[in-house]
Amino acid sequence: MGGGDLLGILIQTIKSKMTGIVTKVRLYTNWSFIKNKVITKIREFFSNLLGFKPRDKYDYYTIGRWMVSKRFAYASVIIVGVVSIWYISTETTLFKNFSEEGVPTYKYNSLRLRVAKGHVRITGKGGYLAFDGNVEGGYVNGSGTLYNKEGNTVYTGDFSRSMYEGTGTENYNSGNIKYYGSFHKNLYDGDGVLYREDGTRIYDGSFSGGLKNGTGTLYDNGENVIFEGAFSNDEIVFSEFLGKSVVEVNDCYKGHKDMYTTPTESVAVMNSIGALYHATVDTESLDGDEIVDSVYILSDTFKTAGKEYSNLTDVEKALGDSIYQGNSNVILPEAVAINLVNQKKRALSGTVSMDLDYSFSDVAQVKNYNREYVVYITSFKREDVIYSFVSGQDDNMFEFYYITGAEDEDM
Repeated sequence: MGGGDLLGILIQTIKSKMTGIVTKVRLYTNWSFIKNKVITKIREFFSNLLGFKPRDKYDYYTIGRWMVSKRFAYASVIIVGVVSIWYISTETTLFKNFSEEGVPTYKYNSLRLRVAKGHVRITGKGGYLAFDGNVEGGYVNGSGTLYNKEGNTVYTGDFSRSMYEGTGTENYNSGNIKYYGSFHKNLYDGDGVLYREDGTRIYDGSFSGGLKNGTGTLYDNGENVIFEGAFSNDEIVFSEFLGKSVVEVNDCYKGHKDMYTTPTESVAVMNSIGALYHATVDTESLDGDEIVDSVYILSDTFKTAGKEYSNLTDVEKALGDSIYQGNSNVILPEAVAINLVNQKKRALSGTVSMDLDYSFSDVAQVKNYNREYVVYITSFKREDVIYSFVSGQDDNMFEFYYITGAEDEDM
């Protein structure tokens, strides 16, 4: 056996002896092992500390008439210390809680934020700046600005108890303005302006409960005025048109119109708001004004009191029992409405044939139309307005509806 073989045997023997030592060193220097050992020791310590039962008077502190276990006192001190350490570790800005501008900065879940007052900055869960403004009593109160994770402004304005309250500006996620005006409990309430994401106005007027309510103005994509008038629960109050002259209605609706006329009646399609009105000559008027007697809403959903209904069963629940159901020969405004609906989809029995003479591109004289076309009407009465829904005879769904004055129907 040579010298090399002896050296090899020596090395293998040393390795075999060292393997156990190396394994133990790796184990004892492993963070998970160390953490588990520490936690186990701490758990045993607290268990022994809290589980100790006093045996005699020397195991108590006497405080007045009270006797307090020494172990309990020790445990209380230790618990307070542990909680303090946890508090300090979670408050990374305890010793340096001011930005370069001298504004206190807190994490969103900071305990100290609950007692902070005045101008502060709050960081979100990911560390981004989420709020810059005033706080008091554990709430955002006063003026301030909210930001999203991308750094875009979400809202800037007044707050009360961490809700939008007062005057402010709400933005789209992109940072472009969405609304400017009054807020109440996070909702649009009062006067305000609603914008499209490209910056053009949609609506300027009154809000309540986050919806258009009151008087306001609608705009098209080019910020041209479409409509000025009354709104309720985000919808135009079409019943306001009833009984008005065509001149008065034209003062409200300023968008594009297509006209269908006969010597005694006219139908105006208000393209920009998805409706049309029917007017007849007022024989009692010296000026021969045309008076609006019905308004047709070209929608297969009906909205009232902030709710939306898409079938006659639900409409009946909202408006009560129907006052009429049955077939009827089509009249001119119904014919125009049916043809407009059929431009988008196959509805009812298809289009109503009409003989038209166009004097202008948007004005047609109605020489004749198919009066034998049959529609099925379901009507309901609420206060002074009658709502009539047009559908197939055996169909619970409706294609559009129209409103008339109850007094006109009684006549």
